[in-house]
Amino acid sequence: MGYYDIDDILAENEKVPCVFNATYPGLGFLDGSPNRPLEKDTKVELPMWLAKLLAMSELSAQSDLSFVEMLTPEFISNKVLSAIRADPTSVDLHSLKANYYKLAEQWIYIFNDRPVAEIVMEMLKQRALEIDNFASNTNKHVNSSFLHSLDEFEKKLYRVTAESKRRMRNWSNET
Repeated sequence: MGYYDIDDILAENEKVPCVFNATYPGLGFLDGSPNRPLEKDTKVELPMWLAKLLAMSELSAQSDLSFVEMLTPEFISNKVLSAIRADPTSVDLHSLKANYYKLAEQWIYIFNDRPVAEIVMEMLKQRALEIDNFASNTNKHVNSSFLHSLDEFEKKLYRVTAESKRRMRNWSNET
């Protein structure tokens, strides 16, 4: 196959809410009812990888209905998006989802959700400036609540930026 990123794997396994569009015998275990059918309109949380497959697969050639309908997950709910618009640097992405950007990217791709894409991109820009600020200033406290709120992508960005700034300072001190 190829290279697998652990953050991609973890993001793909995050659960998202779905509603089943038909009754399926023998799948009751998905909602805690083993040996029973999974009834139509049952809400179940499924891993993103499975939810994507079922949401994009049609029940039959005669129907436009998919196996499941993916519902808006909490990490891009109106409440969260409003908080992001109000002050992107105050949102604790790590508490929402450790791989927030990867999940948002998948959601945006599946649903071509331009408004969410714009909000997430603006948040990334503003948070990247703050990350750069922390990485540039060696006197800032590492125990900052902002640094604890970073998702995995932002943590990597912080480490790379801080290391780059450190190397630059070392290089300029040598010359």
